[in-house]
Amino acid sequence: MTEREKVKARLSMVVILLTASTVASGAVREGEFRATVVPLAGENLRGSCAFRLSIPAPNKMVRAVWLTYDRGYDILKYYSDPDVATFAARHAIALLLASQCAAKDPPTLEKGEMDMDPSRGVARTIYSALDDFARQSHHPEISSAKLIVLGFSGIGALFGHFVQYAPDRVVAAILANPGQTEPWGMIGLDLSAGALAVPEFIVAGGADERAGTQRPFDYFTRHRSQDAPWVFVVQNGIPHCCVIDAKALILKWLGGIIKLRQPRADRSLLGVDTRAGWTGSILPCESSQRDEKGYPLWDICDAAVQRAGHPNPEGFLSAAWFPNRDLAMRWSNFVTQKQHPADSFPDGKDARHSAFAAH
Repeated sequence: MTEREKVKARLSMVVILLTASTVASGAVREGEFRATVVPLAGENLRGSCAFRLSIPAPNKMVRAVWLTYDRGYDILKYYSDPDVATFAARHAIALLLASQCAAKDPPTLEKGEMDMDPSRGVARTIYSALDDFARQSHHPEISSAKLIVLGFSGIGALFGHFVQYAPDRVVAAILANPGQTEPWGMIGLDLSAGALAVPEFIVAGGADERAGTQRPFDYFTRHRSQDAPWVFVVQNGIPHCCVIDAKALILKWLGGIIKLRQPRADRSLLGVDTRAGWTGSILPCESSQRDEKGYPLWDICDAAVQRAGHPNPEGFLSAAWFPNRDLAMRWSNFVTQKQHPADSFPDGKDARHSAFAAH
């Protein structure tokens, strides 16, 4: 192992320990439920998996469950953020926080990492937790509720594979800085026709040396070229962090997708007609920077929006589909920001110069 690889391994272990302690030590909030799911024989799980659930609108029937794995301070905010709670209450969504659930035999060989193949235990623990929460909360619909999934880094890659595993169960997937050791990363992930119907919102950092910019974009392009109703976002100048910065745009997008998909536990999700709506295109900036795999890193220099079916401006690359023009314009304004904030950590430091940026 090279010295660089040793440093990365130590940093990875730090974030795994931090995220585990965040869930283990935090106090239970009023109206919050907890569940612990023990591994079964044959599953690649080192121990029990812990979950928390809150229902911001407990008097309404739950329409969907928004699942986030605790992968560090920044992504954890989505479970406790007041704007997210208000959004969830308005749309009758329950919020589900899962702890890191380490594998006995991590495919990446990183101690404490999860198994990114949902079929080897992860998916079963999610469904078991939902059954438990349905009983505890007296909301039986939670057992079969449709899922919104939000994952950062390796969990972003996991949720890409989860969409392939259970496309009929997923309302939408938000993959933030997604990446993992192959074959559980983004390079070889090609989704089935059924999985292509699941809207995805993919966030990449223009300076993310770990997950990269080009690799998530190649994953996006392979599927957007098949009319997948997806959105690609670059946070200009941002390393491997800071997805909370995209919160307002994510909530606006997710509201539009929920309106189209009409999630309910007792019926199938509706499809999305990409012949209508608006599309977005981008002009990447040239850069000599590379990620750790040697792929180009780049920011967005310009963006354009147009009605679906209209050609992109010359030299621009397809980067998004939207149900309406307002959302398309919000996306354009976001991705053309020259610099995004990278100060969302508890020490108040800029993540571009913090060890957290490496996780």
